[in-house]
Amino acid sequence: MDGGTIYRENYEECRAEAAKANSPSSKAQWLLFADEWLRLALAAEAKSQHDTGNPVAAN
Repeated sequence: MDGGTIYRENYEECRAEAAKANSPSSKAQWLLFADEWLRLALAAEAKSQHDTGNPVAAN
């Protein structure tokens, strides 16, 4: 499993936790975590694309 896949899984987990959050501040924090995981996923995928020449999709 490559880094982009792992980062996207973490992104999805954070989004799920945000959906279950009881307070607006907890939800906001989970969404910030999710945004960071997505940023890391996109960076890893871009690096992989650069290394292999394959296109990367945002979602």
